Amino acid sequence: MKGQLLIPVILCSVMLTACGSSDSAKSEAYIANGAYDSYDSDYSYETSYENASAEESPAEADNGDNSAVSADTIKKEMLVYSCDMTVDVLNFDEAVDSFKESLDSYGGFVENESFSDGGSDSRYYYADEEKWRTYYATVRIPSADYDEFCGYAASLGDLRSKNASVENVSSEYYDLNTTLEIYEAKEQRYIDLLADITDDEYAVSVEKELTELQIQIAQIKTRMNQIRTDVAYSYVHISINEVREYTPEPVKKDTFLQRLSNTLSDAGSGFLSFLEGLLFVIIYLFPYLILIGIIIAIIIAIRKKTRARRAERAAKAAAAAVRMNYPQNTYHSPDKAAPVQNTPGEPITPGENAASENTTDETSSDNK
Repeated sequence: MKGQLLIPVILCSVMLTACGSSDSAKSEAYIANGAYDSYDSDYSYETSYENASAEESPAEADNGDNSAVSADTIKKEMLVYSCDMTVDVLNFDEAVDSFKESLDSYGGFVENESFSDGGSDSRYYYADEEKWRTYYATVRIPSADYDEFCGYAASLGDLRSKNASVENVSSEYYDLNTTLEIYEAKEQRYIDLLADITDDEYAVSVEKELTELQIQIAQIKTRMNQIRTDVAYSYVHISINEVREYTPEPVKKDTFLQRLSNTLSDAGSGFLSFLEGLLFVIIYLFPYLILIGIIIAIIIAIRKKTRARRAERAAKAAAAAVRMNYPQNTYHSPDKAAPVQNTPGEPITPGENAASENTTDETSSDNK
């Protein structure tokens, strides 16, 4: 029983294997016969680079190995060249003018540029300040004249540095072109679908999808135009620096008197600069100093008034205390001695008794 069931299973496996091999053979024959040539022929460019196409190397045609890439498969018309260079010149104005004239003769244009006179950022002008001018520019040159223009720019003076690079944008451009064809076909389907829609709500949703699709198509076209421009016009970043020829000066030795005179002159000029700076600082701080002085004067006046009031209060308190200790008509100034008068019935303190006795003795001695 098991042997009878095994025979149909083996026959099914053999038939499936044969079908798979026949399908793979058909697909290989389909690729080998150039069925994808129509896909490559659909690429069309709007520039002078439209008719270029990749050629398959002999090794790939014989062996059918697509992993190896030869130099012939690179689309040379889709290369973006760029160069950075720095040039030192003795005659700055002449070099810059010559560079701009050559740029016009080669049919290029300036994308951005900047100029610096090499002076300091100070607000003061120094007549004897040493300045070194610099001109920097990013220019676009037709790719056909790229090498020749770079050679001419390097000959303007002393070439200090140069860095060239190239970028292949063929794959990106072809991918964008394929995506654009798909989106445009989808766009046409949306347009045809809108013509037959009767439901308003459904029509609004389709129009929304169509609008988003058209925005993506516009972005793809913008990027493709940018790639074509970069391929047609190469980048050149150049910096022209002004330099001067070095001339050694003779060594000069100063005498003691000359060094002393120079030292005194430097000291005097430094002291005058210090006084000048101090004067400017005082003038700058003068309004603030006046305000601070007014505040200090107000504080001192308030403190004086407070002290006077406290002294007055203390004097009044002392006078009140004296009046409380000495009844009326019995208090005399300490400078003048006077007999102590007691009212009837008031006891005399020992101190007062002694004072009266002393006064009586002094009177009796004077009478004698």
